[in-house]
Amino acid sequence: MSIKGHFIASSIGRIFVSQFGNTSGDVAVLCAPSIAEELNLSRAVLAKQCQAFAQQGIDSFILDYFGTGDSEGEFEESSPDNWFEDIIAAGKWLQSLGYKKLIVLGVRVGALLLAANQDKLHKQLPIIGQIYWKPVTNGKVFVSQLIRIKQANQMMNNSAEKVNWRNEILAGNDTEVAGYTLTKQFVDAMEALVVQADLHWQSPVKWLELATEKVTPATRKFVEASDAITVQTLQTPTFWQVPEVFDLPELSALGLTITENLLGEHC
Repeated sequence: MSIKGHFIASSIGRIFVSQFGNTSGDVAVLCAPSIAEELNLSRAVLAKQCQAFAQQGIDSFILDYFGTGDSEGEFEESSPDNWFEDIIAAGKWLQSLGYKKLIVLGVRVGALLLAANQDKLHKQLPIIGQIYWKPVTNGKVFVSQLIRIKQANQMMNNSAEKVNWRNEILAGNDTEVAGYTLTKQFVDAMEALVVQADLHWQSPVKWLELATEKVTPATRKFVEASDAITVQTLQTPTFWQVPEVFDLPELSALGLTITENLLGEHC
């Protein structure tokens, strides 16, 4: 199996893309990971999914957004808007390589970026299907999760001082959380990302509710509002939160089946 790395141009600098497989076919899977520590913790599981794709002759690519992973820049120099432009840049680069049809796989915040920009995504790229792993549907909720990490660390350090970290950041005081600097620009842009239940999905969406056996009421409202969404549950570890390396062949197998079904539906 061929694995390669590429630096490509994006809106504010060069971004890194990992390639799994090299069939010279006309279909590719473009993976949009999560951000911050979730990106790092889920990287191994996502790479194993891409290896499974490659073993079945499906080329796949994992994007490192600007300021993350092996891409240029620092986290605080970028924004959710830039990260979506990175997805578009990677997709256009794939088209230049000869891929005529793309399936996007969004992990957590990656899914949020894709869902919140449905119109732009489909106008600019030949998307035939979307796979979401435990998607974030409200950026404000994700920001709150990050800030809780800061609060927990403060408690562990036995600090008696109570700080409203969100207000601190919105006041222009950049704040480090788990090794990442959160800025007012980041919080404003992330909190503006919300996926509405009545969103018009422009290609089939295969929604995976991970780490659970039941579809949550929040997810069910999306499924009930659109015939484009199919939801499946899979009891996995919360690998995007836990600092361990997981081998999840059942997730890779499910991702492969979903992708093959999307290709079959598009024929």
